[in-house]
Amino acid sequence: MTTGAGLWDNDSAHISKRRTLVRTASEGPLMQPHVSALPPLDLQPPAVAPAARRNLARALATAALALALTVPLALLAGRLWGEWSLLMQEERSVASAAVIGFHNVYPAISRAVHPEPWHRAEGADVFIWSGWKHGEGHRWFKLAAGDCDLATLGDPIGRDVARAIDHPEVETGGGEIWARMPEEVDVAGFATGQTACAYPKLVLGKVLVVNDVIDGLPRLVHHDPFQGPERGPDVAVYDSRVDGRRITMGSCGFSMGRRHVLYDRGTESLWVDRGDGLEAFSGKLKGKTLALVGRLPTTSWSDWRSDNPGTRLLVGALPAPAATAAE
Repeated sequence: MTTGAGLWDNDSAHISKRRTLVRTASEGPLMQPHVSALPPLDLQPPAVAPAARRNLARALATAALALALTVPLALLAGRLWGEWSLLMQEERSVASAAVIGFHNVYPAISRAVHPEPWHRAEGADVFIWSGWKHGEGHRWFKLAAGDCDLATLGDPIGRDVARAIDHPEVETGGGEIWARMPEEVDVAGFATGQTACAYPKLVLGKVLVVNDVIDGLPRLVHHDPFQGPERGPDVAVYDSRVDGRRITMGSCGFSMGRRHVLYDRGTESLWVDRGDGLEAFSGKLKGKTLALVGRLPTTSWSDWRSDNPGTRLLVGALPAPAATAAE
């Protein structure tokens, strides 16, 4: 039989046990696995050493300075390039318009006006106006009827208004005119086995005809102002010998079928380019042909001089003998 004290003791023990169980339950499950504590997660970046911070700052400052300088320099370079290009264009324009000073190259200005009609037929002969000469009056080329189709003739300006060069003045490998030649000026270049020759188009456009001698051989250099690009180069070189005898040419001052007509000073026969040579279509030499030596392409003076540094350059006309000047 259990006494009252024993019951109290049992109750006290029971109550104490229940308090222990309540406290333990409030603190967590009764059975927990053993887990080691993890270190706290560090969300801050690692500390950078002072020297590394200084180097990074210098690099960023250098990059910023380079960028700040690059943009203005790029803009300045573009502006300078544009100004330089414009300056070069202006210099080329000035050079192309510069006075080179070719010697004795100018037209024979005539105030003569051709009569109407300026060609006429008289029996079996045809006369074409060739200009005016002081002391003689109007002058005429004489042809036979049928030598040419008069409808194909262009209006005449008079013979030798474009003054042919009979005694070329040249510089070889350098000289006064050579030094003043603009780099881009056009020349008609002719090269033989021994000699290279440059004929400025500025000169040929004024004189049309150059009676030249190259390597001891007589040569006629002819610029046809009426020839369009569809017919090839407008400058040709011919062997100016007929039956072994040299002839010299001048400008008639008119065209035929859009081809420049020349005359020889010895017989006043009229000549025109037929493609394979210069052919006389009237006068004592009618039917004779000056053989074509070559047709000359146009190139720049700088290119021709670079390829032919010892070239012979036409720079003007030497004074003509009185007999030639009087014709």
